[in-house]
Amino acid sequence: MAALVHVEAVCGKDAPADAVHWARPSTVMWTSDEVFIRMDDDSRRSYRDAASRGSKQVDELHQAWGVPYQPVYKENSRETLRDETFRGWREHGALQMRPGIPTSSSAPRWALSEEFADLFDPDLEEEAFRKAAEQWRETHMDPGARLKAAFALDAETAKHAVIVDLPDGTKRTLENSNSSLIIKGVVESWAPARMGKPVVLAISEPGVKVHMGDERMLQILKIKIDVNNVLPDVLMADIGADPVQFWIVEAVATDGPVSAERKKALLAWAARQNIKADRCSFLTAFLSRNADAARRRLKDLASGTWAWYADEPGHELAWYSLTPSADDL
Repeated sequence: MAALVHVEAVCGKDAPADAVHWARPSTVMWTSDEVFIRMDDDSRRSYRDAASRGSKQVDELHQAWGVPYQPVYKENSRETLRDETFRGWREHGALQMRPGIPTSSSAPRWALSEEFADLFDPDLEEEAFRKAAEQWRETHMDPGARLKAAFALDAETAKHAVIVDLPDGTKRTLENSNSSLIIKGVVESWAPARMGKPVVLAISEPGVKVHMGDERMLQILKIKIDVNNVLPDVLMADIGADPVQFWIVEAVATDGPVSAERKKALLAWAARQNIKADRCSFLTAFLSRNADAARRRLKDLASGTWAWYADEPGHELAWYSLTPSADDL
């Protein structure tokens, strides 16, 4: 993929064949680290031309650059790339083959489909990429292929995921992020020390992804989790307290502490769940007191709330008015 983008082997839907920079499997196999670090047009064009002629020319190009030629792939893996990877990509519309070229010919005849190559635009932000990739899969893959892709994506995500051990012994897999690390600390370290009997009711992640905690307890408490609500990052209940106390937690890796405005919105959300204001407690959790988010946002904490740092789990900050008013509820 990277090699084809590097040499601009990309074909638009209606592009004339003569206007496309076609590539061979060997264009991929003969790449080297030196090829990839040379991003200027002349170097990329030189490699494309050399790879279209033969390995000797690629070796000579590296000599001209004054570096040893060390390809990243073994020569005998070319057939696997051509017969399995390229063929599979072509079936899904990710790759195009130049018409009119005999299968026995060594002439360059492969190029990425433009709409597939667009998915790798470095300017695409994470959420925009996810939506574009999902749209591409829906358009080009049959249900079986989409299932395989989803399984592979889940497996890859799991390698880098943050696993949170809930108080009831179950686990939740969160995306690899500082927010997830903060949530892990809140659930595994802060909650057991702070609460008599903690229960995780829900955890939310960016992209409106919600992980249910104890669903049986949600039903007992008659709390409905709706992604359209103003959801906190973590909703917990201390069922060891009498009456039950609800903890509304915001994990702040970059922004989003329990400010006065946010507290008001969260209390309105709680009211819709029939949770009284005096049953709600609020925690803003940071990675560290030295974290940029903590230095910038600690001053914005709402009165009547707490703060906690994941790297100092045995301590907690409280911010409250010495003369409480109705606004402190």
